Amino acid sequence: MSRRKALDIKKQILKILREYNEISLRDLDIKTKTNSKTIWTQIEELAFFDKVIIIKHSKNEKNGRPYTTVKLK
Repeated sequence: MSRRKALDIKKQILKILREYNEISLRDLDIKTKTNSKTIWTQIEELAFFDKVIIIKHSKNEKNGRPYTTVKLK
């Protein structure tokens, strides 16, 4: 199996965000079938270029743990 290019992963992330508008990083990992480190790297780059907003939440209602979501700008 060949590796996907960073551009392909970014395109997939943006496509998913167009559908959901805001999504957690965990759900993005699952939907893109990519590991969390790769997702985080691509999201940071998209945020740098003003394509997405990274939102850090202090507490999840289900388990009380902090989590991060991403939203289209």
